[in-house]
Amino acid sequence: MKKTAKYTILFLLIVTTFFACDDFIEEDIENEVINLLAPGNNLTTIKLTHTFWWDWLDGAEVYNMQIVEGTFTSVTSFVLDTTVSKNKFDVTLYPGSFQWRIRGENNGGKTDYSTFNLVIDSTLDISSLQVVLNSPSDNFITNNNAILFEWQSLLNADDYLIEVHQNTFSGSVVFGPQIATALNLTATLPEGTLVWGVQARNSTSGTSTTFSTRTLIVDTTNPNAVVLDSPAHNATVTSGFNTYAWTQGINTGTALTDRIHFYSDAAGTLLLNGYPVTLPLGITTHSDSLAAGTYYWDVQTTDAAGNIGPFSNLNTVIIP
Repeated sequence: MKKTAKYTILFLLIVTTFFACDDFIEEDIENEVINLLAPGNNLTTIKLTHTFWWDWLDGAEVYNMQIVEGTFTSVTSFVLDTTVSKNKFDVTLYPGSFQWRIRGENNGGKTDYSTFNLVIDSTLDISSLQVVLNSPSDNFITNNNAILFEWQSLLNADDYLIEVHQNTFSGSVVFGPQIATALNLTATLPEGTLVWGVQARNSTSGTSTTFSTRTLIVDTTNPNAVVLDSPAHNATVTSGFNTYAWTQGINTGTALTDRIHFYSDAAGTLLLNGYPVTLPLGITTHSDSLAAGTYYWDVQTTDAAGNIGPFSNLNTVIIP
């Protein structure tokens, strides 16, 4: 009986040891292949910053990533040698020919490298490229006529030409042409609908991009005062819902919206609860059911550029 128990314990120790050791056995990845995704093999591009991307490999704990200028058999410059735990890595390069490679690694071994080629074109011909505009955004409306224009750098651009035209880019010039070596420029502009454009230029090749353009609306004029139509000043109206109507002043700029105010005092300082109310674009009436009393109301206009017009007259309405 004791011998049987002894053998049973020995068997359990052997089984436990086997499975415990198995927990520490790394997956064999030496014959696996890393599948590279991007940038594509033999890609030629003018883009400097790239996200290097490859498929996950089951069993790989980390990845070794290397980049050289030239080839790995004929290295001009060793650019990068790093270990990453993810399957993406951002790198900014420079014009030239490169090779990049990835291998998976764990404590038990490593795969062979997978290798791709990448060429960053250093040509000086920029005629097929385009300047990316940053701000103002397209169709931006403002009441500030001092405008800061900003755009992104373009590879091999020596300088930039900026122009602002009236209504369309073929309209009359209101600013420029102005040469800029920085990536921004401030201009003081007239009111109106304007189209601005930026062109990159390379002096060595004599080439330039087409103009990248956006529309801009400058409106610095305050709206005119509205005229209150009904109820008439000092009118007594019926209880229940009543409609208040007015006429906007002549529009001298961008789209107009109105705000109506109701007060409980003749000085126009004590607003009724819930007021002012901003009406939708183009609406010049408002209905409300007020309790019996004497009230005072006016309307003020704001345009899409943020200019605020004067208050209308303060009219009195009496509800019995």
